[in-house]
Amino acid sequence: MQKKESIPRAALAAAAPVILGYLTMGIACGVLLVQQVPAANGWWCLLFSTFALSGSMQFAAAEVLKNAVNYSLLMTAVMALLINIRYCIYGLPFLRLFRCYPWYQRFFLIQNLSDETYAIMVSSRRHGRDRRNFMMLVAAFDYASWIAGTVIGAIIGSHLPFPTDGIEFAMVALFVVILVDLCREKSNRLPALIGGGATLIVIGLAMAFCPTFANKSLLLAMALMTAVLVAMRPKNAKESDQ
Repeated sequence: MQKKESIPRAALAAAAPVILGYLTMGIACGVLLVQQVPAANGWWCLLFSTFALSGSMQFAAAEVLKNAVNYSLLMTAVMALLINIRYCIYGLPFLRLFRCYPWYQRFFLIQNLSDETYAIMVSSRRHGRDRRNFMMLVAAFDYASWIAGTVIGAIIGSHLPFPTDGIEFAMVALFVVILVDLCREKSNRLPALIGGGATLIVIGLAMAFCPTFANKSLLLAMALMTAVLVAMRPKNAKESDQ
């Protein structure tokens, strides 16, 4: 008789690559925050990562908090919405599944539905209680590793004797690697071109007509690329059905 696989061991094995990545990226984020945000320290980063789990937005928050006078509350809220709106799409496959879980488990899984955690969850072939326990443990491992990474980074950053200019490129580098990998599939190349084209158009227009707006053009670029992709969606859906 085959021995049943241990759920904690399976969850740890599945989450191991994410844990290593989150620790590395979390350290970079913690160093960046403590270097650029005057109030940031280890305890501050602990609370920040605990209640605002979003790697890309936390990197962006360093710039927002550093230059708070240039960002209104509304602009910050819209930026957070556009950066994190993908999680609304991620959550759709789990609506019916999560509804059967206790409220505290449902809240925990929703709060910690990051890109990598989502990928592990949807690839799981487990059912019933085993699947729920597996997803809870994967989410907990990933969550804890990101928090630990940012706290470690904050401690390291507070003692570094040299400037850390350019460390914010760590998140950009991560997304570039993901983009290159995705562009191997032909169907992903057009959205990538639309995203890059929309960004260049908005920055070009801003530089030509309103140079002071150039460094704040991210929101408009994201809105433009989203509008173009949404406008193309019915055509793409029709072609895929044929």
